[in-house]
Amino acid sequence: MTVMPATARGPLAGKVMERLSAWLAAERYASTMVPQVLGVARGLSAWMEDHDVTLEALTVPVLDAFEAGYGPGVAGHVLVRLRLPALRRFLIEAGHLADAVVVRKRGRPPMGKAAPSISEPALRELDEWAVWQREVRGIGSGCIRHRRAWVAGLVDSLCAPDDCVDWSPCDIAALNAFIVQRSAGFSPASRTLIVDATRSLMRWALATGRVQKDLTGGILRSRSSRATLPRGLSPAQMETLLAACAPATVAGIRDRAVITTLWRLGLRAGEAAGLCLDDIDWGAGRLTVVGKGQRRLTLPLPADVGEALVAWLRVRPTNGIDRALFVRLRQPIRALTSSGISDIVKHRSEEAGLGVVHAHRLRHTAAMNVIASGGTLAEARELLGHRSVASTQVYARTDLGSLRTLTVPFGQVPR
Repeated sequence: MTVMPATARGPLAGKVMERLSAWLAAERYASTMVPQVLGVARGLSAWMEDHDVTLEALTVPVLDAFEAGYGPGVAGHVLVRLRLPALRRFLIEAGHLADAVVVRKRGRPPMGKAAPSISEPALRELDEWAVWQREVRGIGSGCIRHRRAWVAGLVDSLCAPDDCVDWSPCDIAALNAFIVQRSAGFSPASRTLIVDATRSLMRWALATGRVQKDLTGGILRSRSSRATLPRGLSPAQMETLLAACAPATVAGIRDRAVITTLWRLGLRAGEAAGLCLDDIDWGAGRLTVVGKGQRRLTLPLPADVGEALVAWLRVRPTNGIDRALFVRLRQPIRALTSSGISDIVKHRSEEAGLGVVHAHRLRHTAAMNVIASGGTLAEARELLGHRSVASTQVYARTDLGSLRTLTVPFGQVPR
């Protein structure tokens, strides 16, 4: 059986496929990748026709359902998993995902039909909320961007005919109805983020006088789970993970440098993605990282991290469009995104037989190594760049060996 239909049929056939082909060329995707993305698009179009899904009814959950149909063991699984992200990006930018909030690069015109629009008054409100989060609450730009995407529809629904935003209909019942509707089809983790974004929005609305009562107490809470301890990787597991990065390939050298940087310096995926060539001070043996809230942190550069980075820089493509430290290996050569960094850890851990390991688990590993080697919570906090001591104290519970030495044997308890 063929992995994907040879010819297009269904809602995406015709002009949509033509626009996709032109978009792939404009984005300078590799010539070997273009037919694969087009093949996945043909498969999606045929799937939509078979399931009576029109182009107007295409939503994020529908796209997720298509992807879920190509699970492990199904012909085409690898192709869909690798090439659907590019197709998803096109569909969002072209305005074909009805429930996606589009964030376009400045100066990039919309393609095809207009994307789901957010009114100008709502955009102004969202911009003011973003400024408040950044300047008053110290929230990072990535978190602000995701929060904005979750609740943009809520703010837009408050726009009155006179181009003003009327917050008076925004009561507890309306907020909870929005959360239920917005959460449909999403994972528990995503539902938690929706609640968090809604609560932040309403705290800002109260602080700026847009609402007169604190409504956050009545907002639905996502189902809580039992708190768990941070889980790091053992030294043996780290050796296995690094061994999965073949030193004979450029991809292996890059991925080894990425993983070494993450687990030795405790960086977040977004922080690693944001590293530039100019952030490394080779003479002083230091690395500058932009953390949460745009805080600039200076970290020492351990010898093994430096060696891994030097090996990567010797083979790093020289025709990139920016000075990012970690870049894609396919055209266009540009900075890896936070998701790209996370995917490296995920794919290499699966190849190593460790199951799915996320990038943040390497951050936990770095902190736990500090504690296990006799370091203090203050040292772990400095490495991780935590503002609050409470954020670092959770790692104290993982050092069971030290805790046992403080435990009084039962027979010695004074009576």
